[in-house]
Amino acid sequence: MNRLYDWIGSQPFRSFQLRLFLYLFLIGSIPVFVALTFFYLHSSERSESEWRGLVAKKHDQVQRRLEREMRELEYMYSVWLQNDAVGQLMRASRDGRDMGESARMAIDSISATAAFQLEYRRNVSDLCFTFDRSGSFCVVGNPYDYESRTARVPANRNDFFVQEEGRNTVSWVGPIYDPVNLVIVGYMKIIVDMSRVLDDVRHDQLLSDLVLWDPATDSVLFESGRRDPATSRSPVSFLSEKNAFLRSENGVFLSQRPVAIPGQSWMSYVEVPNTDIRSLQMTLRNTVLVFFAILLAVSVISSLVFSKLFSRPLHLLRQLMKRAESGDLKAYWTYGSIREIDELGNSYNQMLNRLEETIKQVKQEESLKKEAEIEALQYQLNPHFLYNTLNTIKWVAKIHKTPQISDAVSALVRLLQASLGKKGDFISLKEEVGLIQDYMAIQSFRYGDNVAIRYDIDPLASVCLVPKMVLQPLVENALIHGLENSVKNGEISIHARLDRDMLVCEVQDNGKGMADPEAVMGMQPRGHSAKERMSGIGLSNIREKIKLYYGPDYKMHVISKPNQGTTVRLSLPIHRNEES
Repeated sequence: MNRLYDWIGSQPFRSFQLRLFLYLFLIGSIPVFVALTFFYLHSSERSESEWRGLVAKKHDQVQRRLEREMRELEYMYSVWLQNDAVGQLMRASRDGRDMGESARMAIDSISATAAFQLEYRRNVSDLCFTFDRSGSFCVVGNPYDYESRTARVPANRNDFFVQEEGRNTVSWVGPIYDPVNLVIVGYMKIIVDMSRVLDDVRHDQLLSDLVLWDPATDSVLFESGRRDPATSRSPVSFLSEKNAFLRSENGVFLSQRPVAIPGQSWMSYVEVPNTDIRSLQMTLRNTVLVFFAILLAVSVISSLVFSKLFSRPLHLLRQLMKRAESGDLKAYWTYGSIREIDELGNSYNQMLNRLEETIKQVKQEESLKKEAEIEALQYQLNPHFLYNTLNTIKWVAKIHKTPQISDAVSALVRLLQASLGKKGDFISLKEEVGLIQDYMAIQSFRYGDNVAIRYDIDPLASVCLVPKMVLQPLVENALIHGLENSVKNGEISIHARLDRDMLVCEVQDNGKGMADPEAVMGMQPRGHSAKERMSGIGLSNIREKIKLYYGPDYKMHVISKPNQGTTVRLSLPIHRNEES
């Protein structure tokens, strides 16, 4: 796929002449393709309908031929049942007499008559007679050569059946009985070469394959021809379908029906190649080649003519653009050509004018940017000067052994570094709690033991990342607005836990609370309290900060009632690294 993209983007494919040729070729191919497809579908549908009827007729002929073969065998059996020599052997077997020389003469007579019949009945390969008391004999072979898979004998004088004998043969079996008292004294086998029968039927009906198979054993009995590899998914794919069907697969019609064989429930399966469809496909292929050859020639000639009309003005415009690339911003388009190319040239002229104006504006902005950078460097001196001054106070406090002042100044320095530093927008919850501890260390000089702070932090939550300075302003608001004028001892509790896929942080105080928390969300502190705020961040700013970082699904909730304290709950996603 990458090679295809590279070829499409290559220089030869980007040629206007080549693209015009492809466009004309594709546009011309669509109606040709649609017309040929419609013709093919219409013709193949009509041809397939006709062939389905033809295949049904062919299969009817196959069934009639097999049934006629069985009727001829039955007629042959009835003729032999009336033969004098067979009658002599039947009576001798009935009476239990040993005919001796007369039996041998009768057998010779039967063999001579059978040999004459076998000469003009190619499908019959042998005749065998079995008498209960006189034994068995065959005209050509040995009775033991035709041991059927099922040891069945006729049960009554109307019990005729066919059974497989192996070696591509079947035997048509009929009883030998006394016409006077109807007593069965033996049976007669007519050995038939089924492969020769199926070959004759297949050649007469122009079939590619003809199969007889037994649904009871799911096995192929006899087959003539060769199954089409396109339709035969396995050597015996049709054995899984017990019912009759007629369908077409890959230009070959398949048909299956039960066949009337005495004493059997066999199925016949035929394959007929659809020569009309294949001929139609060949004709269609040749037609497609001729049409596309003509279309190819027309597309090539048309692309050459049209490319000449468009390439000259485009070449001139390209030369002007190269002059503009080298720095000549006065290389304007002044030629008259096709309207679309003239519009392109006018756009190119406007681009040159805007480019010249942009260069002038960039020079002015560069000058202003340098002035702003100088001013920013001057402003950066102020926080560094403040850090240096606080560090000087801290060391003076240590020299004069006043550790409270040193600790307070150190805490203030850490808060300023967190507020103004460039470490990143996110810190761990553990670091955020450290900032709160520094803030409370500073406020302890004012409130002493009147305000206590408690921490309930889940160890798993402490490693999660939160926006920098997101909890400290909440503690500051709770201290200034909730507990400053409270008469009782104040207490601030900080809770953090993991709730499913959320990090829940709560800042709770037992101060005076408020009646309508949402109404005071955007209010800033007034009076002297505003001057003592470290962060300068209101609750509304914190809510907006969470919305900007995480979206509207993560929010801040304020729960408060008068004289019952205030709880601020933050619902944040669980992050353990800043990339996530």
